[in-house]
Amino acid sequence: MRRGIVAAALGAMLMMTAAPAGVAAAEPVGAAGSEPAPGIRVEGRTEVSDTVVAPDGVRRVTLYSGPVQLRRGTEWVPVDLTLRTDPDGLVRPAAAVHDLVLGPTGPSVRFAGGGSAALDWPTPLPAPRLEGNRAVYTQVRPGYDLVVEATRAGFVASAHRAGPTTAPAPALALRRGAEAVPAVDPLSGAALPGSPTQRETAVSRVVAAAPPAGPAPAPFDTTVQTNMLNTDTSGDPDLRLGSYDGTAIARSYLTWDLAQVTGQPIAGATLRLHQDWSSSCRPAAWEVWSSPVVGPATRWANQPAADRAWATSTETRGNNASCAPGWTEVDVTELVRSWAAATAPNGTMQLRAGNETDPLGWKRFGSAESPNVPQLQVTLG
Repeated sequence: MRRGIVAAALGAMLMMTAAPAGVAAAEPVGAAGSEPAPGIRVEGRTEVSDTVVAPDGVRRVTLYSGPVQLRRGTEWVPVDLTLRTDPDGLVRPAAAVHDLVLGPTGPSVRFAGGGSAALDWPTPLPAPRLEGNRAVYTQVRPGYDLVVEATRAGFVASAHRAGPTTAPAPALALRRGAEAVPAVDPLSGAALPGSPTQRETAVSRVVAAAPPAGPAPAPFDTTVQTNMLNTDTSGDPDLRLGSYDGTAIARSYLTWDLAQVTGQPIAGATLRLHQDWSSSCRPAAWEVWSSPVVGPATRWANQPAADRAWATSTETRGNNASCAPGWTEVDVTELVRSWAAATAPNGTMQLRAGNETDPLGWKRFGSAESPNVPQLQVTLG
């Protein structure tokens, strides 16, 4: 995400509406981590990739920005963040990387690599209403609900306005051992509770995420924002870009593990992102740039300078029923070819708004922590 607003001339950009010339559109392979469509043979799998062969012999590799499947014995099991009540009365995801449990005092998680985190909630909670990967505890304070989202790295807990109230908003905090970690505003980074945010009706929010495996992991995704100076957002379910108020600016990064495609001939490549929310239905341009590698320590102030713009899209989803949330695709063939030709072990994309000060261009995409993991679909040949 780097410095500067958009370059004036984007002659090298590609406007994606269809597969590249001469390359057949990829057959559907099902949801991330699921079994492919009939006639498509699975050639290989990792936690973050699928390689399949179509009936015509064409090989396609789908890279994911986070784990979409787990190895259990000799079988691959899709990650499934759907919350369910187990026989012991506790709520857990159907299949998750980390051991997340929602009990009487809220969520707690033991991370696969060691360590734990829990919501620091002082009193017993009511039984939650389960909605996919979300658990809603209604009226935990007069006029407020507590919402817990299961993520691939742990969980997110938010307090939401839910009716008239004269009570102060619940002050959320995490507990890591004896350490209490207060909530931060997901837009401004300021300490909460405080003013409402534009993320639905959240008035307080905390993110519990597994510590990163290394200083520059791949795959990896994160957001940097001008008014979030010291916050690692790599455990957040959102990737944000643009400006929600015309002043604060956000950009997002995706780093891909290219082991399955580096050095290979590339016939086509498509970036697939799920647009969860946009500030309007008006088409608003957003761009894909190449960038040096980033990691959990990347913030707005130290982000590396992006290299060049490779693609742009004006597709806008997620504001209302006329532009409902959904998947967006953009052609990044030339960028992936450049990585493959250079035998790069990983490649980083920066996502930014075409106009970084226009509030109507503010967007949220699903990150690796969301139910809709970013995908890079590569056709080899």
